[in-house]
Amino acid sequence: MESVFSELYERHIDTVYRICYAMMGNRQDAEDAAQSVFVKLMRSKMTFQSVEHEKAWLIATARNEHRRWWRKKVVKFETGMPDEQHADRLPQHEMMDGMRRLPPNHRLLLYLYYYEGYKLLEIAKMLKMNINTVKTRMRDARKRLKLELGDDFID
Repeated sequence: MESVFSELYERHIDTVYRICYAMMGNRQDAEDAAQSVFVKLMRSKMTFQSVEHEKAWLIATARNEHRRWWRKKVVKFETGMPDEQHADRLPQHEMMDGMRRLPPNHRLLLYLYYYEGYKLLEIAKMLKMNINTVKTRMRDARKRLKLELGDDFID
């Protein structure tokens, strides 16, 4: 059982950490949150149907961990993940500054879509949201990022 968990951890720790970092905004909180996600996994004794099912469960748990963390600790988020599609059009620090100002849920959607390569329907299932809600929030996230970046951001 320990080797199965170890393999699962190795397979997904980078993704879970990056998601936690995108939502938490700093390394220390992201490390704590990622660790909490895997502790929850150990305690849950979950069995998964596939690697994608594992990943979906871990991502949803990371999102829920952020919600619990946010209720306990209200601080300003200090960083975000850049949108790769437009990263070559802006200096890295400007893209990061724009992402920093987005709400964590917007950063999560952009991260899952652009970095993890999930389709909107997959994101909706993973986060247990209506597909139209995901589409609306994704549109809002893109618009808000564009506003944050100003005229430098060209579609």
